[in-house]
Amino acid sequence: MSEKKLQEVATAIVEAEEAAKADAPPQPEKPKRTIHWDDELMTTRQLMEFLSLSRTKIWELVNKEQLPAFKIGGDYRYRRSEVIEWLERFRVVR
Repeated sequence: MSEKKLQEVATAIVEAEEAAKADAPPQPEKPKRTIHWDDELMTTRQLMEFLSLSRTKIWELVNKEQLPAFKIGGDYRYRRSEVIEWLERFRVVR
């Protein structure tokens, strides 16, 4: 293929891509996440009070039972809504 023909093909491809973008419907914006009261982050001490458990037991649950937690520096934080969801997996149904 000649140099001129290659240039024409490349130009046609670029023009087709630009036309496709112009014809495409606008992408909707992602909805912003609303933070609810249950998305609050709790410290280990707050979680101890919330669950009425010892610090050691909470750390065991994080390591063995997959209690959801964030580790920030040397401190753990727990999202209240995730803790509640995690608790629901252990609900006893009679």
